[in-house]
Amino acid sequence: MNWHYLKTFIWLRWRLRSNQRRKAGTFSAVLQTVVIILAIAAAVMGLVIGFGVGLFALPSASLDVFMLVWDGVIAAFLFFWAVELLSELQRSELLSFEKLLHLPVSLSGVFLINYLGSMFCGSVIFWVPAMIGLAIGLVFSKGLIMLLLFPLLAMFILAVSALTFQFRGWLASMMVNQRRRRSIVAFASLAFILIFQIPNILNFTGFSRKGPLSARTGRSLEERAATARVANKIVPFGWLAYGATALAEKNAVPALMGTVGLGLIGILSLRRSYGTTLRLYTGDFGGVKKQTKVVEGTSQAKPAATFFEKRLPGLSEHASAIALAGFRSLTRAPEAKMMLLSPVIMVVVFGGMLSRMGSNPSEFVRPLFASGSVAMLLLILTSLAGNQFGFDRGGFRVFVLGSAPRRDILLGKNLSLVPFIMTLAVLVTVLIEILYPMRLDHFLASLLQLIPMYLVFSLVANLLSILAPMPIKPGSLKPSSPKGMAILIHFAFFFLFPIALSPTLIPLGIEYLFSWSGRYTWFPAYLIFTVAEFAIVARLYPLVLDFEGNLLHRREQRILEIVTSKIE
Repeated sequence: MNWHYLKTFIWLRWRLRSNQRRKAGTFSAVLQTVVIILAIAAAVMGLVIGFGVGLFALPSASLDVFMLVWDGVIAAFLFFWAVELLSELQRSELLSFEKLLHLPVSLSGVFLINYLGSMFCGSVIFWVPAMIGLAIGLVFSKGLIMLLLFPLLAMFILAVSALTFQFRGWLASMMVNQRRRRSIVAFASLAFILIFQIPNILNFTGFSRKGPLSARTGRSLEERAATARVANKIVPFGWLAYGATALAEKNAVPALMGTVGLGLIGILSLRRSYGTTLRLYTGDFGGVKKQTKVVEGTSQAKPAATFFEKRLPGLSEHASAIALAGFRSLTRAPEAKMMLLSPVIMVVVFGGMLSRMGSNPSEFVRPLFASGSVAMLLLILTSLAGNQFGFDRGGFRVFVLGSAPRRDILLGKNLSLVPFIMTLAVLVTVLIEILYPMRLDHFLASLLQLIPMYLVFSLVANLLSILAPMPIKPGSLKPSSPKGMAILIHFAFFFLFPIALSPTLIPLGIEYLFSWSGRYTWFPAYLIFTVAEFAIVARLYPLVLDFEGNLLHRREQRILEIVTSKIE
């Protein structure tokens, strides 16, 4: 590596940053200066706090507490590191290789600058000085053997930053395709949320144990320490905590082995990341391979799938094609995936809350739990089903110019959501049944009631989509310059939606009246009247759909004008 070039690149990076601050204006420059001062203060504060804890608090603590403190610091560092990584997924390097390939420069120097630049973030500014201060304090309180913590800590930072840089480079190669980039960002956000809901998941599955609080607390510390000790031996990120605890026991072997192991991980990650970056920018990165098959000694491309040529039974050709096209669009659009997966988060969070309630609701309240949960699920998906033409954007011209009956367009749109919504609704109902077992006839009625609820929801969502369409920015769920009347209609929908769904609860109300009066308690009114309700709603659905189809025909030009308006 040519150090002259390296210094030039460092100067170039500093010059680019200075120009950005100058062009941003005086206020931005002052704000950035304040941020820099706060960052320096945070680093000093982290160093002082870590030193104080290592010098005064940890020496008198047990080894279990000693290890859990290190695990807590490491977990906090990784948490904030992951948050910053999530916010910069689309950024792969500080200096672009593409602008330097024609120069006689060392690409390894550019790679080194990009790697070092990726390490300067908020989590490093506070938590690394805190860990350094903790190690310095332990040297004064535990002895010179704790000096081995410093190479172990350095290799830990190397391993974390190298793995992150390799992961970021790999994502950069995957994000060349814009649709794939949006999918990665969406699912990374969802995975990040679910990871930090693990305590709720463990509690929901019954992992937490019952018992008196005092006994449970003491047993919890011992169990957590034992679990942490095993995890720290296996997970490389835990080798720092395990090595520090072993050094406190005057055992240097785990710390030395952890230093070597983390160093090898970091070096191999950087080597692989460098190779991936070079292959990406020299055009040697593996792309999508076309599927071929050999026919009589010749290679032929595999024929395209005939998914859209399939015909759903009982539907017209137009309705079937629109339903299949809508289903494929929902499975491919990142924003639709994120919206459809949002109820999963709701199930995890509220499922954990329900599991901790420990209540014993009556037999008539339990079906209400199921209906209320499904209604909440439908309400969450209103922004998708209630603005179905806004997500079409320019694609709505196909419906305007096509010969498909307008009722078939609405029917196809409604059917495209059925696999997703009904699957989630059934899972929610089964979850309520597991938490609060219902009578068999109530459980069957709750499952059957999902169909009338969805049909009513579809009719109301169709009306909302026709009367108040809003253009949606590609790759997001944010409306672009929505009109005041459209916002007002969508806002009113949240208050009117429960009223629209309330008639679906009439069968349960009839059975409750029978039970309250003490007459016909043997009669499964909820199940029988739900069957009747299903028949009535199924008969009314096509009639209302005809009316909405005519309304769509009258407003389609206005809808086209709105959803194809310029995205700001």
